[in-house]
Amino acid sequence: MHRRRKHQSYVQRKQPAPTKVALKESELPTRSGPILVQEVSVNRPVELFKPGLMKGFENYLTLQEEVCYHYRSPPDFRKLYKEGQRTVKANDIKRLERGVELKDGPLMFEYCLRILSSCDVPSYYTVTEVPVGDILGDVAGLATYSTLVRTRGEFAKVKNSSSQLQLRALSAYAYLHFWAFWRTNNPGSLYTLKTRHVMHNAAKAANICVERGFIPPIALHIASWMATTKARFGVDARQLEKFRGFRPLWKAHEDYVASLRAQEALRLEKVAKAPNQYKCANDECEIQAFDKHAFRRCGGDCPPNKKPHYCSLYCQQIHWVYHREFCKKLSDNSEILDDDGDSDWVDQEDFRPKAHPDAYWNPRWSIWAEREGPEIFIDISHVSPYRRGEIIRLRTKTLSPVCLNVYKRYWTLPEAARDVIDTSLQRW
Repeated sequence: MHRRRKHQSYVQRKQPAPTKVALKESELPTRSGPILVQEVSVNRPVELFKPGLMKGFENYLTLQEEVCYHYRSPPDFRKLYKEGQRTVKANDIKRLERGVELKDGPLMFEYCLRILSSCDVPSYYTVTEVPVGDILGDVAGLATYSTLVRTRGEFAKVKNSSSQLQLRALSAYAYLHFWAFWRTNNPGSLYTLKTRHVMHNAAKAANICVERGFIPPIALHIASWMATTKARFGVDARQLEKFRGFRPLWKAHEDYVASLRAQEALRLEKVAKAPNQYKCANDECEIQAFDKHAFRRCGGDCPPNKKPHYCSLYCQQIHWVYHREFCKKLSDNSEILDDDGDSDWVDQEDFRPKAHPDAYWNPRWSIWAEREGPEIFIDISHVSPYRRGEIIRLRTKTLSPVCLNVYKRYWTLPEAARDVIDTSLQRW
């Protein structure tokens, strides 16, 4: 065992181990290792984020991102935010209801989005009280697809419609039924899949979108959950007779995951050449970057191939107590020697900061980055027992590194700790 003699003050402040300077081949993801199955981008600009401005507005924007855009062509959030503000202010609930009566396609679709997201509508306007599925069916022209379940009369002709509007309505129809699947009796069970039409309707609508060249994120989410049924039930529900015909949807999801793996392989090749530049040197931080210029670097005399990079000033300060031993020319008292049992020596593996047990969220922390971009990310292991080894990547240009780290911890903390974080963030 190698040990390092430290100044007494440094011994008392156990610090993180040194930054890794190379990726071992065994650490690279393999076909049997962790699999990146989803990427989520969250780029809310701080100057546009105005909590309390409009009830449900953030849900409204998220819903639009889910159902209105191809996953390869996500919207510019600033444009989406500003257009959403104008649309909601220009269309109160009475105007939207009148649009439903007149069969005006755009207003009918907007009405459904607002009900689904509970955005600026009275509390009694809920999905269970309003026939959102029927209205979306009219906008989507589902008379062409008679296999989808219909709860009332004939489809009426819709004014001011377009092929794009129909596809978005189909996508929202899929979203509605996927949401409803989790509110049925015995949700998420094989029995419900076999005997109820809710998930079938969701997958059917999503499959139609895919066949017509439109792949919204909600379609991938539906296919992603269906891909877990083999692990859940021992039966791949995609092979059941009622789902077997949706091969375009299943193929779209397989292609999406394959593209993520290919992109990740290219990224890891780049990272292997200079690993110290793509991951925060503070071992307690899990933030990574796509661009080697995304992090601030140490300004000392340490060699370039080992120079630590940091996601924030906070991580640089935390890591400095350790890095200062390496940043300048090594001195006698920092020489690495074999362990001789001296009590003044501390194992390198024990250098870990002592976090306060209640420090789930510090009021001095900000959810916003010091500057917008370049993009950073954090990988979160899927919490489902049926999706072990799968990773969700959260990317952002506007959220702070500490916000991403706290969000990752959120999924592993007990409920009481999550309540602390929720309460702390309410002021934002």
